[in-house]
Amino acid sequence: MKKNLLLLLAGLLLTVPALACPVCEKRQPKGFANVTHGVGPGGWFDYAMLYGSITIVVLVFACFFWFLLRPDNARNRARRQQISFS
Repeated sequence: MKKNLLLLLAGLLLTVPALACPVCEKRQPKGFANVTHGVGPGGWFDYAMLYGSITIVVLVFACFFWFLLRPDNARNRARRQQISFS
């Protein structure tokens, strides 16, 4: 199991990400240069939506791991005992 996990992590970390072409790289804002194709966020509303969605995703992941590792009732405790972390 550990071998498979290490191979998966190595595969994910060693893959070459798709980078933007030189034309798209010049048209993007400084913080988003060389990330993706096309133009980046244009106005304040685009940035607000971007950072708002990032905040929501981080909070959802935090809640997911919090409730997975620290269940608050007996039913969830039994579910946690069924999950193998090894």
